[in-house]
Amino acid sequence: MKKWSIEFKVLAGFAVALAMLAAIGGMAYQSAQGFLQTSHLASRSQETIAALEEIFSLINQAETRQRAYIIIGDDRYLAPRHSSLDRMRVLIGDIRQSTRDNPVQQQAVMKLEHSIESRLKLLDGVLKVRREQGFEQTRLKLIAGDGEREMDTVHNIVLQMEREERAQLERWADASRRGADRMLNIFFLALLSVAAFFGFLFLLISREMTERKRAKENLAQMVDELSAANDELKNFAYVVSHDLKAPLRAIGTLANWLSTDYADKFDDEGREHMRLLVGRVSRMDKLIDGILQYSRIGRVSEALAPVDMGELAHEVLDSLAPPAAIRVTIEDNLPEVMGERTRIQQLLQNLLSNAIKHMGKEQGWIRVSCAPDGEFWRFAVSDNGPGIEARHFDRIFQLFQTLAPRDKVESTGVGLSLVKKIVEMYGGKVWVESRVGEGSTFFFTLPRQLS
Repeated sequence: MKKWSIEFKVLAGFAVALAMLAAIGGMAYQSAQGFLQTSHLASRSQETIAALEEIFSLINQAETRQRAYIIIGDDRYLAPRHSSLDRMRVLIGDIRQSTRDNPVQQQAVMKLEHSIESRLKLLDGVLKVRREQGFEQTRLKLIAGDGEREMDTVHNIVLQMEREERAQLERWADASRRGADRMLNIFFLALLSVAAFFGFLFLLISREMTERKRAKENLAQMVDELSAANDELKNFAYVVSHDLKAPLRAIGTLANWLSTDYADKFDDEGREHMRLLVGRVSRMDKLIDGILQYSRIGRVSEALAPVDMGELAHEVLDSLAPPAAIRVTIEDNLPEVMGERTRIQQLLQNLLSNAIKHMGKEQGWIRVSCAPDGEFWRFAVSDNGPGIEARHFDRIFQLFQTLAPRDKVESTGVGLSLVKKIVEMYGGKVWVESRVGEGSTFFFTLPRQLS
């Protein structure tokens, strides 16, 4: 099962929290939209109720002014009548628009409008009688009671419409309260969910931190144990080298003494055996030296200093003293690098000695060159030797690996491993390009500046 890192858990926690907040925001937006819509509808109902009340008031005012005119006969009491009638028609239009989605109210509006028109016609008839026949005839017409019946009808319709609008207003209020309660419940549950989630995430992170602390303590203990093991290994290497090289020197001295003083006593087979013995003792001595050098890389260090690669390559070449049949060229543009001089010397010495040792031709050449490669210098040691098969490119850099038989070419199999370890210690890399029969080029990189 894949284990998530603490950073991923924290990011996932914030992502989930944001998703929850976004969901809450979406629900809050929907609730707010519903509340606004309900408020708008409630406002429409209130406006409708106010319009109905104003209509009833205007009709009463019209009748009051008409009675005053009938009694006194002064036309000034009829002057505001026309503006009141216009206002009533406007209000009826407003009511019809505000109740457009309520069929019951729409029918009531039609009845109200019809009743008001009927009432106004009666009023107009009374006014005509007053002007043409006088006060007494008008009184008799009023006593008939037609106007009161029409007025009662208008009043009943207005009351019915008001009751409907107030009932509708109450329904909007109930819906708004339910929406608010639902939103509060959702918000409360969401807060509880977020709190529970963060509590769970906190427990996970706390456990992760505890595990990390424990792992760090275990790692520190392992580092201490590894350091102690390295010290023991280092001491062991020195002891083993001393204990092995002392008898090897004695065996080598004895073998040389026997080969010299008793040369006439050995036949050809005996002399061959003595030669092999001396060679194997020498190989063992070199192998021990190579192992010691390999183990010291990275543990024993010297101060970093500028190293002139051209100058150092010439020094190494002089110490190797290649045969006259092998022409070695060291280009003049080799740069200066920062490093441990002894380590860089080991690197060049192993590459050049390998090229010389494995030349296998009467006339050979070796060339050391360099070119910039980004933040590194790319060095190359080329030769026209026998070449290497591609399937051996990785193998030759492994410890104790040789391609030629050891009885044919003396080799410990440590040299290229040393080269690889030294180059990688400086953050570079080493590789080979070769074609069988045409030669090989060993490349290695070193940084232009060491951090």
